[in-house]
Amino acid sequence: MFQDKTIIITGGSSGIGAATVALFSEAGANVYLLDKKKWDVVSQSIHYLKCDVASSDEVKTAIETILQQNPRVDYLFCNAGIHLFANIEESSQSDMQKVIATNLMGTIYCLQQVLPVMKQQREGVIVLMASDQAFIAKEQSAIYGASKAAIAQLAKSTALDYAQYGIRINCICPGTIDTPMYQTILEQFQQKTGLPLAVLQEQVAEKLPLKRIGKPEEVAQVVSFLCSDAAVFMTGALVNVDGGYTIQ
Repeated sequence: MFQDKTIIITGGSSGIGAATVALFSEAGANVYLLDKKKWDVVSQSIHYLKCDVASSDEVKTAIETILQQNPRVDYLFCNAGIHLFANIEESSQSDMQKVIATNLMGTIYCLQQVLPVMKQQREGVIVLMASDQAFIAKEQSAIYGASKAAIAQLAKSTALDYAQYGIRINCICPGTIDTPMYQTILEQFQQKTGLPLAVLQEQVAEKLPLKRIGKPEEVAQVVSFLCSDAAVFMTGALVNVDGGYTIQ
């Protein structure tokens, strides 16, 4: 389905990003992975570029490097993000700035570099990474939730602005997915509550209608769908991938 197509995936070295990198690579795509963390998997179809999306200069350099190697960008998945486990009073200025710089500004920097290319092509598909916190709130997650809600709005506004150029922009809103970020948050809850990790895992799963934690590969499949021709009439959508959590 994606044979010889080019996709840029930020934050692709772990979790949902890594699952999406693997899926698109297996489907024949030419994958450019942007991440601060090293990608250790050897593959002819996966090209790793060290890039901190919080830096507009690093994003610009990375995209320019990609365009020198391949003048087309068919898909962009803005996946890179970090979490902050804290309420407002506990959130330091530096931590807040880091979350906004990575999650929100990092997404904007990637859009600024890729949208002109897709405009020239008169086609392209972009998927942004929000969260179930685009719809609901969670404890100890004020700044992270605010950044993700902003990304959801960014997806809708940008979809409206660029539909005339044949560019589709949608936003996935995952809930609880078994990623390194989720495991870190779970450990932080353990430190606060003193409960065993296994008990916390069970409590989290019990709150979901499907009664289990999601897998990164399941979210990657949704990204694949949104990039495919099967979703050709979708743009500006916020797509829940949360085991039913936000419909309760």
